[in-house]
Amino acid sequence: MDRHDVALIEALQRDSSRPIAQLAETLGLSASACHRRIRALESRGLIAGYIARVNPRALGLAIEAFVEITLVSQSRETMDRFETAVGDFDDILECHLMSGAHDYQLRVAAADLSQYDRIHRECLSRLPGVSSMRSSFSIRRIKRMRAYPVPDGAGG
Repeated sequence: MDRHDVALIEALQRDSSRPIAQLAETLGLSASACHRRIRALESRGLIAGYIARVNPRALGLAIEAFVEITLVSQSRETMDRFETAVGDFDDILECHLMSGAHDYQLRVAAADLSQYDRIHRECLSRLPGVSSMRSSFSIRRIKRMRAYPVPDGAGG
């Protein structure tokens, strides 16, 4: 990756909805060169897709919970069953395999505690192989991830 690729990835992470011509002008490239670079970054897997960042509060999702999960065992079968089940529930926004005191960390959003209770009863409690579960609620988001830092030569 050269400096144009780094600048292009940074610009796309800030706002991927900008027209290629505008993006190219900002980066000092022709529109066709900019388009070729974007396609090359996509084909190399550096750009995995494009999404709209939605305001959860505007959707009525006022609560964000982080759920620590410990499984009954770390056998491949137990972990595979758990991970497959997580994928079946849209209420689980993210799932991370963790090192440390618990096996997985989930992120869940809800309108209120009543909806979180429903998610807990109808979704989280149905996950297979769970030994213990502990929920923590975000009081206030201090910083939202906007972009990954892009070091020079990344993805080389």
